[in-house]
Amino acid sequence: MIEIIETMMPSSSIDLPVALIIISICAVIDVLSPGVLAVTGYLLLTQPNQLSSRLFVFLLVIQSGYFMIGLLLYFGGDTLLDLIDQLSSFDVINWLYTVIGTLLVLISFIKPKESTKDRLTSWIPRQTSIKGMIILGIIVFLIEFITALPYFYSIFLLNHLTINQASSVFIILGYNLVMVFPSLLLLGINMVLRNKLQHFLNNIKSKLNEAPVSSLLVAIGLVGAVFFNIGIRGILN
Repeated sequence: MIEIIETMMPSSSIDLPVALIIISICAVIDVLSPGVLAVTGYLLLTQPNQLSSRLFVFLLVIQSGYFMIGLLLYFGGDTLLDLIDQLSSFDVINWLYTVIGTLLVLISFIKPKESTKDRLTSWIPRQTSIKGMIILGIIVFLIEFITALPYFYSIFLLNHLTINQASSVFIILGYNLVMVFPSLLLLGINMVLRNKLQHFLNNIKSKLNEAPVSSLLVAIGLVGAVFFNIGIRGILN
């Protein structure tokens, strides 16, 4: 990872507006966080009344982790980047992600027997606590942060700019806000257009309830695809 970031660094001085455009593009790329979007969608469907509190705690945990890592890297955390590099390039971990992802995708194509349908659907949690959202946030963060190459690149790019540290910290904070913008947007829509959105979500829930096992298998397939993507990215890097 370090070698990739170094090769992508500008060979000469770069203007601040150009650098901010590059950092903004990196932030937009990091918007597509499958874990954050999946949890946001799950909360919208299952706990719309507790969406604000649950989602806020979940996003706070994840972005606090990213923000602290960003600050450590910006203020000279080379040792931390070396550790991240070792984690992301450790073939056993990457292959483990890939194998687990492949197995989950294959499982999603299995048609379970009638006797196992009730058992499968009983595994789907209908309510989550604040403590549960904290644990879920930590899990999602640990899974996704080692592949956040655009974020790490942006932090190192800031070190190449002749701006004061306070401005860089605000840029890092803004980057973190952009990363969760889709979730915040959905939260805002839910607050402003609650009745219309709930009518739409109820239609989706009714369709999912008609085929709960199929819905669970689809979710398993999506999780498997996320794990497979993380593993392949690590192997290719």
